[in-house]
Amino acid sequence: MNDIGDLGPIYGGFPLENRWNSSIMAVDTLVMEKYSMQLRTRALLALILVCTVTSLTASTAAIGFAAASGNFQVNSTQTRGNATLFDGSVVETGKAPSQLRLQNGVQVRLATDSRAKVFEGRLVLEKGAGQLESSSQFPVESNSLRVFSTAPDTVARVQVADGGKVLVAALKGAVRVTNVAGVVVANLSSGTSMAFDTQIGALAPSKMSGCLYMVDNRSFIFDETTKAGHAVTGSGVAQLAGKRAEVIGLDDPATHAIAVTQWKQLAGGQCAKFAKVAKESGVEVAAKTVGVGAAAGAAAGAAAGGAAAGAAAAGAGIATTVAVVGGVAAAATVGGVAAAGGFSGSAPAAPSSR
Repeated sequence: MNDIGDLGPIYGGFPLENRWNSSIMAVDTLVMEKYSMQLRTRALLALILVCTVTSLTASTAAIGFAAASGNFQVNSTQTRGNATLFDGSVVETGKAPSQLRLQNGVQVRLATDSRAKVFEGRLVLEKGAGQLESSSQFPVESNSLRVFSTAPDTVARVQVADGGKVLVAALKGAVRVTNVAGVVVANLSSGTSMAFDTQIGALAPSKMSGCLYMVDNRSFIFDETTKAGHAVTGSGVAQLAGKRAEVIGLDDPATHAIAVTQWKQLAGGQCAKFAKVAKESGVEVAAKTVGVGAAAGAAAGAAAGGAAAGAAAAGAGIATTVAVVGGVAAAATVGGVAAAGGFSGSAPAAPSSR
């Protein structure tokens, strides 16, 4: 026997009872750590599940509906009457036009044989024609162009024409057309229509004719065809203020000012008065109160006269190109999308439950 009093049996130099208690504590620690890890894992999985459900709910939220009096397709699925639209839905019409109504108040009509991809904040017209009925700046995009309203109660039509051209008409209100970089290509007022060709390339020289004016010691030209003002730079440009001229130059991608390489003064117009009003009250006031004078009327008349020959070649009444802005060629049109059919026909006023 070991004469050690009440310390109990000895094993390996330590009391067996102490070693047993240490083992139990170690096991308890392992169990607690494992349980804690399971709790953390479950909490993480729950968080991931909540985030996933939230994301799916947001991505599948309805943005509006499409309605037609006949058959049409949504995401390549045949439907009739009406269908719910989600962000990115593709709507394609057949023999019946369709009306799209979004929850943000925007209304768009798709003509027969048309296709568009619908988003909450924009519509991409891929084929056919669409009619925008909106007071907000909801853009219709086509071939890198963006078309949106700039006045209340605007009604505008956009059509994808042959050869990659885009036809735009302002049936009511006012419309602005910009290129992919946001450069204003044209402003259309009620009753006007234009054709745009984006195939000429971004490096194509800009070409405009109109009144030149000065604002804050910078030179601008108000193009009489596209009804848009653009900054111009170059030798001798400042002396053209208050005069009508044709300028040709290259667009600066950083400032979007046109570095003029060629220019020539043109006769006619009320550019002296236009320049004075533009400097004092702004170009928009000058455009509304002065316009670009008789020269603009002559140019418009010439474009209309040449449209008959252009219509036979282009099939849409497109006149000879008279302006190139931001890599986009712009021309006046006669008829074209403004007179295009394919929008008639009634549609259900509200979607049925699905």
